[in-house]
Amino acid sequence: MRVLFLALGATRRRAVVEESARVVAAGGDAVVLLGSAQPWAREDLDPRVRLVDLGELTAHTRPVRWAQALLVRLPRRAARLAGRGRLREPMGRAWRAYERGVAQPVHRRLVAPASVRWWRGPVLRREVAARGPFDLIVVADPLSMPDAARLLRHGVAGSRRSPRLAFVLGLGCE
Repeated sequence: MRVLFLALGATRRRAVVEESARVVAAGGDAVVLLGSAQPWAREDLDPRVRLVDLGELTAHTRPVRWAQALLVRLPRRAARLAGRGRLREPMGRAWRAYERGVAQPVHRRLVAPASVRWWRGPVLRREVAARGPFDLIVVADPLSMPDAARLLRHGVAGSRRSPRLAFVLGLGCE
């Protein structure tokens, strides 16, 4: 049995760890799609469970790379070129002020929400299609529900029939 765990919010980590271990112990294949790998760093997952960091994949989409180039890389190059000699220290202060006051807020308020809203869905569908047809999709937390609905609405590529859908109902929340 091939099982996909959608754990984008990381609120039910313990339940996902236990259920994915049961799947691979029974001879199945378990894939856990994470919103970010950072909250999962201390979890003791079975080595046979495949983890996919959707946040990392979304960060490498073309629009996010363009935004990073316009917000960070080009201004940093300009600051380095202008900040030679006696202007090095004042330009360094100006760069840090720009990064704190402009680049980080624009990324946090505009680029990051847009990447989640518009680009995460296609990345998610592409990853699910690339990893093959699944028999079961387990929605592990509330943040994963809209993405699971979109997956089922748009059809899970690579499968002739829609996979079954299940929810983790473990009450032992972290």
